[in-house]
Amino acid sequence: MSDQNKSSFKFTEIPGFLTSRLFGYNLIRLGIFLILIWILHSLILSIYTNHGQKVKLANYIGQPLEKVKRLAAAKDYDLIITDSIHLIGKPGGYVLNQTPKPNSMVKRGRSIYLVISRYKADEIISDNLPTLYGEKFDFKARELESLFQLKLRVSEQKFDPGPSGHILAAYYKGKLIANDKGRELGIIMSKGDTIEIVISTDAGGEIDVPNLRCKTLAEVRFETEASKINIGVIQQEGIVENMEEAYVIAQSPAFEKSKKIKIQSTIDLTVSSNYPDDCPPR
Repeated sequence: MSDQNKSSFKFTEIPGFLTSRLFGYNLIRLGIFLILIWILHSLILSIYTNHGQKVKLANYIGQPLEKVKRLAAAKDYDLIITDSIHLIGKPGGYVLNQTPKPNSMVKRGRSIYLVISRYKADEIISDNLPTLYGEKFDFKARELESLFQLKLRVSEQKFDPGPSGHILAAYYKGKLIANDKGRELGIIMSKGDTIEIVISTDAGGEIDVPNLRCKTLAEVRFETEASKINIGVIQQEGIVENMEEAYVIAQSPAFEKSKKIKIQSTIDLTVSSNYPDDCPPR
């Protein structure tokens, strides 16, 4: 074949080719092909990404766990219970907290971490309770409520010569927990329960009539104040220059062995500057 029969490309033919019908058809075919490729790519990408599409997480707090399981299953969520807490007055099996928080944007199939309410109350052993006997009721009531969510209830008031409002005994469901002899160990209590308390009172009690004769008025004041007895009328026999140093020579009611007098009662006195002859030597 001679060189004259060979076709050769000339740049001068380009404008004619670009304006030819053949080039226009090929350009249209290429455009349609690219559009089809783009549609196919978008469809495949959509199918792939929709599986991991983020959705708004529902609020499960306050709902029963069984209901939450059904709702979560529809979103392919994996529920994981991380903790359970007993709340007084709250039934067991309810969601108390969730992670991620409600309304968070999460992917389908992710793990949701829950804290739920416990059916059974926490147990408290009496060994771990603080000292109760001899302690002030109001203070211990706040302490046990704060530490163990245990309530104290006064079931009885009993006279005691010590300060009023202090714990003399504690009982849990009829079992002695603590008194003046010590505490009972190994008693199991439930959080939220009530401990019955016997507290001291200075009203209504009786003590022996004190023997005040032969003592100075200053000594008598100290003794009667400690015994919660009031001093009534003070009569003088003769001239008394220093009342506090005067001696008691008589009292009413008079002292008698085993004779009782009520707390806050009044004793009248007769005093003298002279120390009675029948009193013990000072």
